[in-house]
Amino acid sequence: MVQDREGAFEVEAEAEGEDTGAPDLPLPAKSRFFYALGQAAEGVKNESFGLFLLFYYTNVLGLSGILAGRAILIALIFDAVTDPLVGSLSDRTHSRWGRRHPYMLVSALPLGFFFYAVFAPPEGLAEGDLFLWMVVFTVLTRAAMTLFHVPHLSLGAELSTHYEERTLIVTERTIASRLGGAMPGLIGLLWFMRATDAYPDGRFNPSAYPDFALVASVSMVLVILLSWWGTRSRIPLLTKPAPVESGSGVLSTMISEAFQALRLRSFRALFFGSVTSFVAWGVVGTMGLHSGTFFWKVSVGDLVIWGFAAGISIFVGLLFWSRAASRWDKKPVFLVGIGIFVLFTTPPDLLRIFGYWPELGSPFYLPMFVITTGVIANFGIAATMVTGGSMMADITDEDELRTGRRREGVYFGAVSFAAKAAFGLGGLIAGMIVEGVGVTKLQSPEEATAEIVFQLGLAHGLIILALITLGAVVFSRYDLSRARHGEIRAALEQRSGVS
Repeated sequence: MVQDREGAFEVEAEAEGEDTGAPDLPLPAKSRFFYALGQAAEGVKNESFGLFLLFYYTNVLGLSGILAGRAILIALIFDAVTDPLVGSLSDRTHSRWGRRHPYMLVSALPLGFFFYAVFAPPEGLAEGDLFLWMVVFTVLTRAAMTLFHVPHLSLGAELSTHYEERTLIVTERTIASRLGGAMPGLIGLLWFMRATDAYPDGRFNPSAYPDFALVASVSMVLVILLSWWGTRSRIPLLTKPAPVESGSGVLSTMISEAFQALRLRSFRALFFGSVTSFVAWGVVGTMGLHSGTFFWKVSVGDLVIWGFAAGISIFVGLLFWSRAASRWDKKPVFLVGIGIFVLFTTPPDLLRIFGYWPELGSPFYLPMFVITTGVIANFGIAATMVTGGSMMADITDEDELRTGRRREGVYFGAVSFAAKAAFGLGGLIAGMIVEGVGVTKLQSPEEATAEIVFQLGLAHGLIILALITLGAVVFSRYDLSRARHGEIRAALEQRSGVS
């Protein structure tokens, strides 16, 4: 490695183990692997928050569902500023380590510390102090994740300009995310929350959560550092930041770029459609333990079976929908996927509360629960995971054709915010539901009366149906097809003089 007089970072092309392929050539498998690996950290954090955070603070520590939901919403409000801010900053960063890698590196240790603190509040805190602890460390955890996640997503759009290869990059990235996301359910539920003499149902054991959080924190730090290290050889081949306009501040630039992005019809459709649809998914994820424990009344072992089946289904779905997107197009794949998701998420709730589901204890009860809400629903949602990030990468090309600037950070700041909205707004809605039906006061599945089961299932099912329908209507206005993207790439290559 050498450094020229202007401080620009260069990598010796012949350095052992480093690839030298240009971004317009197929990306080496090694670079794809280390890039995708970083997404496992986001999977661990998201699944841990979605699966455990609301349940831990409400049914283990005793915080009200309304306050827990507000804490999650406050963190989302901070994300509304920090996600586009970090995206804009990384777009404009001049560094020997490129635009994205400095942020990826500095995020690792703070993320691990703040995440652990979320699940390790001091004992004996009053409700107000517990709420404050949850707010502060949830915000800090999400801010640290933003420092990594937004530049990391933006890096993915820079690694390749090919329409199909971008889908492959997103598919592999999402597989890594789901592998990371499997860790909380498998290790958390099976090991740390296993039954003890004091807590026959380990989900209510307060000491299990800090121990789990420590393992999760270390794993996130490690995969972020490996992803940073394993992709550093691509730095000289990536887009250089455009010159910054004189007198333009960071905040004013961020606001200006956000309004410019909203002028693109495809971006508006993808962003608002994704936010609405992913909020529904966030409700499902955030209420997962509440729904499984008090509505479906299944055991920890049954939830592990459900999670394992859902995880396998997502992996199969990622591979299937990746191939489907290369044959059909990304928009119809996205719409079909969310249609399958809602069709096998909402009806099971309604069938159970209206008496058309097998009785609890029936040999068909658990298999139908796993197959519908676990296997088929998650197979469908995998379509949005494959296509969403890939479509946003295509939008950055459309933006470059219009403005002459590469601003992946702006657009993937929006992607990061959309993903976090799934947990933020979904968490708020979930908190309101569990508080409204009285679930937060329960300490065992047997305490859930028929009235609570009815209210919980009805609210859960109808809210998801409404959100998914609205999201699909908004997203239907997306108009960046394969043919249109080909025209955009051709125009960009002509502009740059590429034959």
